[in-house]
Amino acid sequence: MPGGNPILNNPYREPEWHYATNLEGELDYEKPVKGRRMFTGIVQTVPVPQRGQLGLMEVNEFAATNYGSHLINILRREVGAWRAADYPSITRVSGELLRFWFKNQGRDFTQSLFFAQQEAIETAIYLNEVAEKSNVGQRILSDLQKAQIETAGLPRVAFKMATGTGKTVVMGALLVYHFFNRQEYRGDTRFADNFLIVAPGITIRDRLLALRVDSRSGVEATDYYYTRMLVPSHWRQDLQQLNAKLVIVNYQQLQTRTIQGNKRSPFDGKIGPDGRKTEAKEDISQVLKRVVGKFRPDSRLLVINDEAHHCYAPKYDQRKAEGEDAKRENERAAVWFSGLREITQRYKVRSIYDLSATPYYLTGSGYDPYSLFPWVMTDFGLIDAIESGLVKIPFLPTSDDTQAVEMPVLRNLYAHVKSDLPKAGQKKRRARAKAQGETLTEEPPRLPEIVKAAFRQFYEHYQDEFRDRKHTLEARGTRQLEMQDTPPVFIFVCNNTSVSKEVFKYVAGYVQKSGDNGEGEQVIPGVYDLFSNFERDTNRPRPKPPTLLIDSDALENSGQIDDDFKRVFASEIEQFKRDYSRVYGQGAAGQITDAEILREVVNTVGKPNSLGGHIRCVVSVSMLTEGWDANNVTHIAGLRAFGSQLLCEQVAGRALRRKTYFLQGYDKQDNPTSDKRSIATYKFPPEYAHIIGVPFKLFKGGKTPTPRPVDVKPVYAVRDRTERYEITFPNIDGYRLDYPEGDLSYSFDGIEDYEIDGSMLPTRTEMKTGIDGSRVDLTIEDVLQMREKHIIYAIAKAVLREEFSDEQGNPEFDRFHQLTAIVTNWYNNKVRVLHKGPEWKKLLYFHDSKKVASHIKKAIRPAGKGGERIRPKLNYYNPTGSSRFVHGQTSKEVHPTKHSHVNVVVIDSGWEGKMAKMLDDLADEGRVISWVKNAFLDFRIFYTNKEGDEKIYYPDFIVRARTDAGETINLVLEVTGQKRNKTEKVWAAKNRWVPAANCIREQYKWDRWDYIEISEDIRDGRNQLLYRLRDPNKPPRLFPQGIPGNLPELTPELVQQIVERIVRAVDPEKIVLFGSRARGTHRPDSDIDLLVIEKKPAEPRSQRSVPINSALSDLRLGVDKEVIVRTPEEIEEWAGASLALETKAMGEGKVLYERQR
Repeated sequence: MPGGNPILNNPYREPEWHYATNLEGELDYEKPVKGRRMFTGIVQTVPVPQRGQLGLMEVNEFAATNYGSHLINILRREVGAWRAADYPSITRVSGELLRFWFKNQGRDFTQSLFFAQQEAIETAIYLNEVAEKSNVGQRILSDLQKAQIETAGLPRVAFKMATGTGKTVVMGALLVYHFFNRQEYRGDTRFADNFLIVAPGITIRDRLLALRVDSRSGVEATDYYYTRMLVPSHWRQDLQQLNAKLVIVNYQQLQTRTIQGNKRSPFDGKIGPDGRKTEAKEDISQVLKRVVGKFRPDSRLLVINDEAHHCYAPKYDQRKAEGEDAKRENERAAVWFSGLREITQRYKVRSIYDLSATPYYLTGSGYDPYSLFPWVMTDFGLIDAIESGLVKIPFLPTSDDTQAVEMPVLRNLYAHVKSDLPKAGQKKRRARAKAQGETLTEEPPRLPEIVKAAFRQFYEHYQDEFRDRKHTLEARGTRQLEMQDTPPVFIFVCNNTSVSKEVFKYVAGYVQKSGDNGEGEQVIPGVYDLFSNFERDTNRPRPKPPTLLIDSDALENSGQIDDDFKRVFASEIEQFKRDYSRVYGQGAAGQITDAEILREVVNTVGKPNSLGGHIRCVVSVSMLTEGWDANNVTHIAGLRAFGSQLLCEQVAGRALRRKTYFLQGYDKQDNPTSDKRSIATYKFPPEYAHIIGVPFKLFKGGKTPTPRPVDVKPVYAVRDRTERYEITFPNIDGYRLDYPEGDLSYSFDGIEDYEIDGSMLPTRTEMKTGIDGSRVDLTIEDVLQMREKHIIYAIAKAVLREEFSDEQGNPEFDRFHQLTAIVTNWYNNKVRVLHKGPEWKKLLYFHDSKKVASHIKKAIRPAGKGGERIRPKLNYYNPTGSSRFVHGQTSKEVHPTKHSHVNVVVIDSGWEGKMAKMLDDLADEGRVISWVKNAFLDFRIFYTNKEGDEKIYYPDFIVRARTDAGETINLVLEVTGQKRNKTEKVWAAKNRWVPAANCIREQYKWDRWDYIEISEDIRDGRNQLLYRLRDPNKPPRLFPQGIPGNLPELTPELVQQIVERIVRAVDPEKIVLFGSRARGTHRPDSDIDLLVIEKKPAEPRSQRSVPINSALSDLRLGVDKEVIVRTPEEIEEWAGASLALETKAMGEGKVLYERQR
């Protein structure tokens, strides 16, 4: 590209060039090809840098044969020929409007319509007036009617227009077209009497109010008909009647509502057969009267759907919908679609115009995923928009210095950190806290180190752009007043309201309660100066906070619209109220809530002298995916799941609207020039957006092979069993050891190194546009300039906060000096960097303080007498779990349950069904109360493996049972088939999780917790479980003759382990130690001889010792063992045989265990 401008086409003309496209839909951005790209449906959704050599075949070389007969390509040809012939075969009004819009020499180019808009408008008019007058046109209409069969015969016509190409202007033009033709030709049924516009939400509905005629005259008018010059000036007066014929709603208004007031049913409030109160609901006639009641029934109605991909008749695919829960998305689509179907039965609806950037089905809708709506008649997608300069060109991460293979870490950030982010939103957390009588408090934000490093890199790029822009303005002699200009905007898009709250606190700062009673307040400024809502020097709130949190929870609970905000923005709020009254009536302004003001702040981001004009950073969940039209967004960071490319394109679309729309002249070499003699073409200069965390991939639409049917079974908590069988448990993320008063000692001997994996955390990421070779490098190398003392001090503070604070979070400050010395030793000697040099130890700045503190605390011990008390660190977001939240589906075998809260037990390895039956049988006998398998339960125990990494262990069952003494206990039950890290898992469960859970059991009203292992060969699992349930006040007689003193090589603890394992394995009557170790004549290497007396052995005599040897197999005894198993009858039978081993054992042996009667 000689001049370096990646934009190929003039936006006001039909595209004359496109980038070469191969048969896979990939683009070669180094090879512009003459002519417009034919529609094929396989082109990338966004420009991604090419990988390797592209195929030789170019799409237009085969598209004429394979796609030439597609309706979109046919219409392009027919509409193009009709345009070239100066629009014949239409009404006079239609001709005047088309020439006024598209062939008007007096129209300033800044008010011209883009070709993307022109093509959609012309196609709609061609189909309405021209197509029926030619053979080709009749074939088009016939094919369109066939396509509409899939939408239950609704007369839908869709226009695909990329974000930023001006769909609202197209709607306005179509309204004008129908309105003035109806005024002139009242009897012509092709033109509508009234108009209904349906939007997917409040934000878009409010934006569409620009399609209502502004009654003010001249420059005061703000409607699109005036500002976008859609109506000749001499027609303007007649347009005033349009408002009476126009209704703009969000689809939720098509939903039936509960009837209020004196129109309620006489049965309203009465208890129905299902035990619930009866509520009077609207019928469909009442819904339509509320929505379109001002229109005369049976009149001609034109319907326009904005973001129409949300409107379809779902087939209720069992698979989960991409990007949203299938049930919710399909219910939304059904409400919208069924509402339109009812409207078409009461009004004469000739056309329903669908406008969308992404008019295709997703997984979960019941249709072929990513297949285009068959009634789409025009296609001007995102790649076309980029080639015409209508939107910004996105920079995407293309490579980094990690070992990530599929895509750079910053391209799919959420996939690398999702397990470390909160799952429940703020509403659920608040409800859970209320149920437990607690109040949520502001805690320090916890974000994974990869997230903090990624955000740091991206923020520094924003900071450079912010400052460069400021200097550029100053160089032009324009002064940028602090917070008075509309700055570039940085958007964080998060997975849920808890994640968004953490990000908001991290970047903007927060206020934390302090003091013993929480009466004081401590301001914690945000980590980024440009985004912090608090002054770093004074900790005072900024008068105009630069960072905004907008999500469903923030609308109700954020407190961002406080008295100070209203005072600072008094003039902007008054202007908002005036505009609000003009649309909704004089009395409406007095009803404006803080949530509506917050919405207005969001809606006016990027607009000077407005409530949102000062905003630099927006933290959101899904409030910004559609309809938000700020044009000063330069950076987007995604920290959420992107289940579909639709969501990727919607989120990225928030950054793609251009800031300026002024044509630049270019010469034949594509160099910019103002010399009119040299100008060969006019194009927009490129603008750029920078996007991380949005994992774009190439996908294709069309048919997918039918998968082999899979029998999927639901797994869920049975509501009727909740009261009797529900099992709750603590969500323990770590452990806090309470140390006695006094000095601390420490030793790092034997403790593994703390490893920083430089191959996982990107320190340099390359971003490219994929179009023009432009490149941006994101780095965090400035972290190397930090002083080591600063990092050590921060880590010592973290250890103090995490490990040496009381229940209220008050640190033991007197230990800080000791901890600083310990951390210094650890930093110098125990931190190892992989994949990079030792100077990158400073990456600890981004590491999770909890993980770092957990590693350091392993070395710390009390210096004096006394031990530690283990307390749990509950999950900040979900402190408890419950069987009531079990919900999923499985293709595995299942077994029905009787005494579990969950309907079935999932069979993973074969033994689960036997275990489930055994537990249900014991419940029938009154020994087990309830039980649940750890499937979809998310019950986990954290442990540290041999390499020092924190891992998660998922035990098999939780069992609530009764002991012989009548005590109820909670047993964490593991069927011992695990091999990997078994010792570490069991140790963590017994020595950390169980004591920590019991530490808080009274607070949560839990019964005592314990842990039990049962052999994978569960034939005797019943006995092993009943052994654990014996009366703890009447334990079996271990060592009734005293602990043998002649076992110098075997500790009493080890002997007790031997006995306990044998008892669990076979439940014997007695265990006897005999031979040289019993007589005291043994050598250090003498065998351990054991006689086990078992009442009814399950195995033949030769096989009786097998389960015992198996139970003892992993004990490191250091010597051989000999085990013989006999019944009491066999002992009596051989009592007289003096040489029999049994006789010797009973005579000289030491009894190690004897069952109580």
